[in-house]
Amino acid sequence: MDADVLERACISLGGVDAHIGVVTANSEGLDEDEESFMDVLNAVRRCDIAMMKIHSDPSYFKKFDRFRTAVEKAGVPFFLECNAPEVMKDFRDCFGYPDEDYDLLCRYVKLGGESNSRGILLWACSRLCGMDGVAVPEPEAPRAQGIYHPSLGPGSDEEGYLESLDPSRPSVGVIFHQKYWVEGNTDHIDALIGALESKGANVIPVFAITSPSAITGSDGIIETVKRYFVRDGRPRIGSVIVNMGFSQISLANPGEGEGSRAMYNFFEDLDIAVLQATALSRPRSVWEEDTVGMGPVELSTSVIWPEFDGQIITVPLSFMEKDGQGSYRNAFVPDRVDRIASLAVSWARLRSLPPSEVRAVVMLNMYPPSNDRLGGAGGLDTFESIRSMMMAMKDRGYVIDHIPETAQEIVDELMAGVTNDLEWVPPEEIPGRAADMVGLERYMEWFFSVPKVPREAMCRNWGDPPGEITTLDGRFIIPGVRNGNLFIGIQPNRGHHAHAEQLYHSTDVVMPHQYLAYYRWIRDGFGADLIVHMGTHGTLEWLPGKGNALSKDCYPDVVLDTMPNVYPYIIDDPGEGMEAKRRTNSVLIGYMVAAMTRAEGYDELADLDACLQSYLGSETTAQPEKSEYLSGRMYELVRQLDLFREIGLPEDASEEEVRERAELIYDYIADLKDAVIKDGLHVLGRPPEGDRMKEMVYSMTRLRNGPVPSLRASVSSARGFDLDRLLDNPSGTNPSDGCLNGATVDDLDALTCSLIDGMYALDFGKEGCLRLAEELLGEGWAAAEETVSFICDRLCPDILGISEEMGLLLRGTRGGYVTPGPSGSPTRGNAHLLPTGRNYYSMDPDTVPGDACWRIGTNMAEEMIRRHVEERGCYPENVGIIIWATDTMKTGGDDIAYILYLMGLRPKWGSYGGRVVGLEVIPLEELGRPRIDVTLRISGMFRDSFPNLVQLIDEGVETIAALDESEESNYLRKHLREDINKYIKEGLSPADAEIRSMIRIFGDPPGEHGCGTGILIESSQWDSLEDLAEIYTTWGCYAYGRKWKGEKMPEVFKNRMASMDVTVKNHNDREFDLLDIDDDYEILGGLNAVVRAYGGRMPYCVMGDSSDTDRLKLRTLEEETAYVMRSRVLNPKWVEGLKPHGFRGAMELSKLTEYMLGWDATSGNIEDWMYNSVAERFLFDEENRRWLEESNPYALREMAEDMLETIERGLWDAPEEMREKLRDLYLETEGTMEDLGSNRG
Repeated sequence: MDADVLERACISLGGVDAHIGVVTANSEGLDEDEESFMDVLNAVRRCDIAMMKIHSDPSYFKKFDRFRTAVEKAGVPFFLECNAPEVMKDFRDCFGYPDEDYDLLCRYVKLGGESNSRGILLWACSRLCGMDGVAVPEPEAPRAQGIYHPSLGPGSDEEGYLESLDPSRPSVGVIFHQKYWVEGNTDHIDALIGALESKGANVIPVFAITSPSAITGSDGIIETVKRYFVRDGRPRIGSVIVNMGFSQISLANPGEGEGSRAMYNFFEDLDIAVLQATALSRPRSVWEEDTVGMGPVELSTSVIWPEFDGQIITVPLSFMEKDGQGSYRNAFVPDRVDRIASLAVSWARLRSLPPSEVRAVVMLNMYPPSNDRLGGAGGLDTFESIRSMMMAMKDRGYVIDHIPETAQEIVDELMAGVTNDLEWVPPEEIPGRAADMVGLERYMEWFFSVPKVPREAMCRNWGDPPGEITTLDGRFIIPGVRNGNLFIGIQPNRGHHAHAEQLYHSTDVVMPHQYLAYYRWIRDGFGADLIVHMGTHGTLEWLPGKGNALSKDCYPDVVLDTMPNVYPYIIDDPGEGMEAKRRTNSVLIGYMVAAMTRAEGYDELADLDACLQSYLGSETTAQPEKSEYLSGRMYELVRQLDLFREIGLPEDASEEEVRERAELIYDYIADLKDAVIKDGLHVLGRPPEGDRMKEMVYSMTRLRNGPVPSLRASVSSARGFDLDRLLDNPSGTNPSDGCLNGATVDDLDALTCSLIDGMYALDFGKEGCLRLAEELLGEGWAAAEETVSFICDRLCPDILGISEEMGLLLRGTRGGYVTPGPSGSPTRGNAHLLPTGRNYYSMDPDTVPGDACWRIGTNMAEEMIRRHVEERGCYPENVGIIIWATDTMKTGGDDIAYILYLMGLRPKWGSYGGRVVGLEVIPLEELGRPRIDVTLRISGMFRDSFPNLVQLIDEGVETIAALDESEESNYLRKHLREDINKYIKEGLSPADAEIRSMIRIFGDPPGEHGCGTGILIESSQWDSLEDLAEIYTTWGCYAYGRKWKGEKMPEVFKNRMASMDVTVKNHNDREFDLLDIDDDYEILGGLNAVVRAYGGRMPYCVMGDSSDTDRLKLRTLEEETAYVMRSRVLNPKWVEGLKPHGFRGAMELSKLTEYMLGWDATSGNIEDWMYNSVAERFLFDEENRRWLEESNPYALREMAEDMLETIERGLWDAPEEMREKLRDLYLETEGTMEDLGSNRG
């Protein structure tokens, strides 16, 4: 019952003496256009029957509840057909006619087609209008499934067709909606079949209905797949193209629920690549102009839900265009059809190759392009992972000439060749050390095969080929090493750092010529059958172009071409992982985060902790002499540690002032000790062993996992303690023994670890572990029984299942199907994310924010407001907040709830599916404070992944602006008035001034990603704070909302940001922190730089911490920096955990000093003691320095250079002795670089 089919049926209906009016609409259009929706509601009041067909359930129609209310008020029969039987049952009584009529309409609607649509109209004439003479026909049941080929006529021999296929050719299956076959709407399928056959492939094109149905005669997609794509238990095909939206696995398993572990995954049985050929519901012209590429509903149905099936997301196969009769038909773009066909054939060929013939590339990241960063990847030891991969490949028959004995051998071999960093390599040695040199003539053949738009942009940015990036004497340098049929490559230089000055004013810098040459050489020079991009993340997926549904002019599409792409990606970064999936056709291999360990005390912090415990104990036991001694010792340790600012005292504070804060200091130290920090890096496919296995069990059970209690809390309960009460007041004492609560927490933590140690020794055998718990915990041990059982039954087997990361990676490299799975932060009470290795997916954006997220987000917002009022004496009027797709996907929308609540709004959830259908205003009496004006700086990923939320928040701004409230209670209205007056004075009309003043969402340039700040920091091409603010403005001043699609608004952006009272970036786990990744200083630090430069002051900058959703915390930027510095960075546990990872571990230290520089340049939050401590700990500690020199001398040089730069820029007032030592170290490392550069070959 498609709308246009019903309309055609009405036009073609003859022999009925009646005027029949049909009003049709699409739910997506009604959700977007309120005026159209009101027209439909008016039609409902006049109609004889209201009918609705929803593909999944009514929750996808955000205005469904309003529509239903209108139908009920009108008192008209309402017929609902959807794929959720329980929902149809709920609405059966709304129809009001007997089962005979209801069943007849069900058959008409399910069977579809124009003849059955006519049947609906004839039934309505007969039953609703009393036209007894109208004959109501029986529904016509077209074939539900079968082979379709334009060369085959009706009734053709399907078995004959299958037997006629050439077994020497790759075979590709195509499966599409039966309704297209019924309607003859198959132009796009015809084109796809032709493209596949032109590439030498056999094609088995099949139409089907997903769910089995007695009405339609559908066997369901499961049986259809078995019938046509499987023979003798083995697949006939090497890959399959799916041109059907939503999750086919969910729809094929009716009544089992989307999250059911019992759902039968028929794709897994096929074990071939499954490609989603997306169907857009828009005309081609609209798609071509849209840099996001898809609307919210298209994104959900054609990308997000297919990702739940483990489908590879490709490009658009079809668009909806009106034909001459006004009916919608499937149209296509030939080059997109060709791209899908080529991808499918590439995967099918890979599936048919024996391992000994497969030529594979492993691509290492190198960004920025300096040697210390070779092989960087979030949380991953890339070199040891590659060594493990090589061993596994050799065992499976891949041609690997030699297996390195250590990961360092791989590093040495790559450095003995050339990398993207050529600073220290004599030019005359480059040709002999490179994997290959590509001449200009060969490149020009590749270059002219690229579409005109990207060709011209490359020349505009980089000049005519070959350009100057990674070239020598007019030839392109190809870094990397061969090992049998494996090539270990280095992703080409993106070129940003070479053009940093240009980026102040321009954002449309595409990749240089060598970038394209490198990937083409991989394809044609090395002859690769697939590529493995090793670890989070490279630069390919961030190249300019549409966010989704890429065109031929989108640069990831241009560069990667149609090579199968398998991409190990850290599981707690779903936003960036989805970017890789959707823009580079990737199969993700979700890898585990590093093991996490309790920070505990160390060095002077441990001494201060012990001193405080003794002092507070002596105070309670009235020992004045001991107290006096301990007071002096406490003061000396606070001074040595430079703790004054953190405890709210000036540096010249007296001993008495410090003594008065003893309890506060103890509470702070307890908080630092209780932090969880990373212990080393993860190795792909390698479960943790020994102490790291114990640490992982500890960190994965430190919080509750759904209904399963926290292990530490359970142990506390078993011993008669309330863990939350102890953590809330570390300096409090236990009345029974006078022991400090913080010390009790330490004891309970030690007991928890002893239990885990014992369980490990018992190999986590459940029976023995339960006995051990009883022995260790005594009579209260039953409090821990459920958690101990969970560890033994579920958690430990799933941790050991991390080994499947390698197995699933190699399944992908042979063209097989990689099982889908969820993503998120494992240590945030998400043990269900294990085992890792799966092709992970994200979430349904229409469920954001969820109910639990609303609680977390509102509580965090309340805490921010409370602290601002407490410390600044007033409510914040303007809040600027950073919003990322990854955070939204990991939490389900904590930050979105935060924003809405600040504004005084809350979500309205629909009656079905928990999806957000709108917003409602929180009354001021309930809110109890003014409405706060919120401005968002969103990431490009958020723009591309959550267009629905951009619209929702923009709608919220308009709603709050329209309220009839005083300016004292509605800061948004206050600022709108001010800005409107300002813009009118500048010459805008009142209407334009109002529209411009309403903008509250800014982001990356359309089709681009990034904020520019990091490029200037990394390249040192900046002179002042104003430079950093300028590039941040250039890259972030693009307006988004219902009226805005990325228009450049620099003055509006500056005006908004200059007024910020508060800037916010929340963190939702401790797996990464602000000194762990560059994104934080680039986007939040960059925002602070803008406020400082244009507003003349540092905003109140805060970071929420929801890593424990039951114990939310808020820290200022300065507090968070000190917290991370003391709990992780300076903690010997951290660096000792990195040392076993050699070169890759040392890289983490060179990143640290860059990020410190970036933060201080933008936000001024790095204190002198932090620089002093980092220099002493890592550069001048003999053991650590020797490790850096031996493992990654490039990192040592970069660290020395970063530290000297902070001094030269006046960020660090280093003692003269320290300056001299740094200069000497830098000169020493420079000599080392010269030796390494000339001797590697």
